[in-house]
Amino acid sequence: LLPLKGDLRCVAMGALSRCCYSCCVLPAGVLVVVGAVIAGLYLQELDKFRSNSPGTRWVNWIGEFDCGAGVSIERPTSLSQVQDAVRRHASIRAAATGHSFNPFACPAKEKGAVIDVRAFDSVQVVRHGDGHAVTAGAGIKMGQLQNEILARGLTLRVPPGNSAYTLGGCIATGCHNLGQSHAQDLLAVSFVMHNGTVREVKKGDADFDAAAVSLGRMGIILSVTLEVLPYRSLSWSAEQLPMANTTVVIDTLAEMKKRFTSRETVGNKLVFYLATGVMMMEHWTPQGRAAELQESPEPLPPYVNPQGFRLGQGGISSTFTQIRDFTFGLIPIHVLNALQVPAETAFMGLHSSPALAKVRKAMGWQHTPEGRGEGTSRPGGNQYTWAGWVDETMNLLMGLRHVEVVFPLEPREQAAKCLDAVFAHRHLTWWRLNIRTQLSESFLMSSTYNPPGSEPVTFLRTDFVAPGALMDLPSGEASLTARLHRDCPGWRKHWGKSLFATSSEEKWGDEEAFREVTSRWDPKGKFEPRANPSWLKPR
Repeated sequence: LLPLKGDLRCVAMGALSRCCYSCCVLPAGVLVVVGAVIAGLYLQELDKFRSNSPGTRWVNWIGEFDCGAGVSIERPTSLSQVQDAVRRHASIRAAATGHSFNPFACPAKEKGAVIDVRAFDSVQVVRHGDGHAVTAGAGIKMGQLQNEILARGLTLRVPPGNSAYTLGGCIATGCHNLGQSHAQDLLAVSFVMHNGTVREVKKGDADFDAAAVSLGRMGIILSVTLEVLPYRSLSWSAEQLPMANTTVVIDTLAEMKKRFTSRETVGNKLVFYLATGVMMMEHWTPQGRAAELQESPEPLPPYVNPQGFRLGQGGISSTFTQIRDFTFGLIPIHVLNALQVPAETAFMGLHSSPALAKVRKAMGWQHTPEGRGEGTSRPGGNQYTWAGWVDETMNLLMGLRHVEVVFPLEPREQAAKCLDAVFAHRHLTWWRLNIRTQLSESFLMSSTYNPPGSEPVTFLRTDFVAPGALMDLPSGEASLTARLHRDCPGWRKHWGKSLFATSSEEKWGDEEAFREVTSRWDPKGKFEPRANPSWLKPR
């Protein structure tokens, strides 16, 4: 009997083993199959956009904003193809990498077209007076443009705020970094006009102040010429300051402004981690320009951003968006605020802790000069790194929208109220909030416009990222813009970022002069964007 009992025990144990094996393997197999299906659908959507197959929708970089099924996509590779597209369509807009958070990349009419200008990425460095200039295609990414000129011993006056932005998009919307806009170095910009002809506007021409921040209203930007300067490296450090009230913050920013003595000065910025109550000052220090151009013997490695999250073409995107938005809507605000604490702590440590310097270097942390290849005497250039991939992944997973609130530093009492309005919505400011100072400029639609001939004005540029699902709640964008409308008269936005859905009628700039220029350049409104503010519509 004993051997029989042993045999039965063995049989039972074998059956149990097979059962456990099945319990483990079958679910794992199901997960593998489900994962494969999701990956296949994901790649299918991505390929659909890249190949421009029938039914493709124009979407921004994470597929959140699209122009609708009726808008076609043109991807020309030559000037004649751009001209042909402009002549064929009654409503058309130019776009590229899609780093925008509003519908302005879309044509006003539902049956219009978007011209993807990414194929226009040529670069030519020429002499300009005693210095140099670069003429580049509108579709070149700012990181690659910087790499091309770094290899020649030259650099943009300030490094790109985002290496994935394109040159044409930056000039059209007024990109800036470290206290200066790229438009301040603009020498010329060429457009394909409404009738397909090409026209260039140079610095000093009558329409230059409209062309410098054109919003795409004067035509399809074809190429841009910028002044470039001998290379200089930048050092970077961060200093933690006591968390202060808004009055003290404004006074600190006023002191920072005094250090901005010329265009060769790089502006510092204040960084706020509002959930953890930390304020830091980032110091960006120029090390002096090279006396002679130091050209690299070989071109720098190219900046290649594959844009692996440009979806928005089918069920996988819409399902994920619905799940993400439902999740954010379900979780109470106080719980989300609590989750911001570990998020800020992780970002702050990775960004500024000396102990994690080697980790930043290994990841290619793109928020410092070293990560952009400009922290040493010989430039290394911009690269798409693991840190860039992680950044884009978080943007996709959280549906982040980029927000910028711009207002004058003086009078300080008014500036403090403007900042109070932003700080009152700290539940929107995920990861961190930045404040930079920038002097006014005379470009008609610049976010820091001030009439020419008047006393210069210092503006504060406050920017952060916020989950789109939170922005769409009553306590989100609508609440923020209502508070700014009440307490911060004259505030402005960045033309490529968010907040236009609830505050498109907030005016700034010289809209009458801009409308006069655009009515001559675009008499039938061919280049008018979707959701164009009423104060900028053709009359």
